[in-house]
Amino acid sequence: MIVMLKNIYFKSCLIALCAISQINSSCNKALDAPSVEVSTEEVHWESVSDTKAALIGMYGLLRAAMVDNNAHWMYGEFRSGDFTSYRRQDLSAVINSELNKSYDLLENLSNWRRFYAVINAASLFIEKAPRVLQHDSRYTQFNLDLDIAQARAIRAFTYFYMVRVWGDVPLITSSFDNGKFPEFARTDYRDVLTFAEQELIEAVEVLPFRYGVAPQQYYGSFSTNWQKILFNKISGYAILAHMSAWQGKYLDVAAYTQFIMDNYTQSNITYLNNIAPSSTGTAGLAGNFGIFTNNFQFGQIVNFSAAYSYGEATPSGHIEQLTLATPYVNRANPDVYVSKDSITSAFLERNDRRFGVDTVSGLFRENYFKDYSNEIPVFNKIKIIRDGVNEGNYAVFGSNLVFTRLEELTLLRAEALAVLGQHIKAIELLNVIKAMRFTSSYQVSELDTKPLIDEVFKERRRELMGEGWRFFDLVRWNRIKSTDAKLTDMIQKGGIYWPISRNVLRNNRQITQNTYWN
Repeated sequence: MIVMLKNIYFKSCLIALCAISQINSSCNKALDAPSVEVSTEEVHWESVSDTKAALIGMYGLLRAAMVDNNAHWMYGEFRSGDFTSYRRQDLSAVINSELNKSYDLLENLSNWRRFYAVINAASLFIEKAPRVLQHDSRYTQFNLDLDIAQARAIRAFTYFYMVRVWGDVPLITSSFDNGKFPEFARTDYRDVLTFAEQELIEAVEVLPFRYGVAPQQYYGSFSTNWQKILFNKISGYAILAHMSAWQGKYLDVAAYTQFIMDNYTQSNITYLNNIAPSSTGTAGLAGNFGIFTNNFQFGQIVNFSAAYSYGEATPSGHIEQLTLATPYVNRANPDVYVSKDSITSAFLERNDRRFGVDTVSGLFRENYFKDYSNEIPVFNKIKIIRDGVNEGNYAVFGSNLVFTRLEELTLLRAEALAVLGQHIKAIELLNVIKAMRFTSSYQVSELDTKPLIDEVFKERRRELMGEGWRFFDLVRWNRIKSTDAKLTDMIQKGGIYWPISRNVLRNNRQITQNTYWN
């Protein structure tokens, strides 16, 4: 089975690499307008193997877009967050929201072309996959419906992801081949999200909780082979919940997260009650048998795999590339780290299993940070290195990009209920996470002295550190109540969005710069 899936991934990665190569190498102005070109020569839409490769290729393109230049963490974790740069000025520019400085990193991160490769691949699949029904009897209407639902969900998720980064973006709903397409102007982000929401609402009606439930296989595999790879019904509702939260539609957030809480077990999803799981596969957060690896035995909500067994592990595109140092990799200091002041301001309780003090030994717990006694602690919450050993200058990382997990959605639901005034239920959810991390419960009697919404976001800071949420959480928090005058001003003036690449502006006259960066 592993060999078969390796072959699928190899073919789909060729498609993804070809698409990205065409985007990055072409001089055609259309490719910067934005680029929606994706190579279709490898896919002839005649057999079930073509749809399989194209389907997995979409996921590969999406992951590639999110991790290129470590974008997921640049956009959501490092900007205005808890991490500090060690002698890298381009990373300091991201951290300080100085996004219009002249660094190659910032120019690359400001370019949305790789995301439009995903959108074009999804649109192409929706348009072309029905042809396979006419050519291959093994491909059924059931298969087609599942595949198209995933393509629609991927396209919707990609638009949501871009809206959080750039605000208004061109809304393109048809595929274009050979670069023959017009230039597109930007669409109001609310219209983009309305389209994405409708796509997801229709997709979740078709998406299953699990693929390939015995005795029925999906593309020749049973559910255990798909549970960390494909979007399912819970994935769709999770994305809908976050799209609604970004727009401040907390009644919708409450409804979507209620469905998740009622049904997540059907997708073989569980809470991470332990920080460091055992080698037997006990559910946990950190370590080589934790949620960020494919050794983790349970399914995931929105996850992008980088398993060694599928040949997906790489030296780049992982947070470890920036955060690890001795004793994990051969360098004295990491590119980014969390300062001691930030650590102590976030983790206030000695019993916290994420970072605290072992009351027996008197030593600091190292589930999130290694060598706290040093001047620069190493953030080691995510450290998936081949064989778990120091590989010197050639370290290869295999951590999955976990966009959202059950604990994150529990806190999102607590956020929504707190905003809606349903304090008792919100407190119960907040305390679910606190109990798992051995910290003190929040009490109803504290509502007047410790605002509940503040406590929810503080818990998100602790629980989700390093997972790409910090900046977007700060934006939502300051939209609910102004806690940071500078960030509130940026929200009001559109400064939370990234500037648009100079390359895109130069080659597409329909695109205008985000006004904050003019």
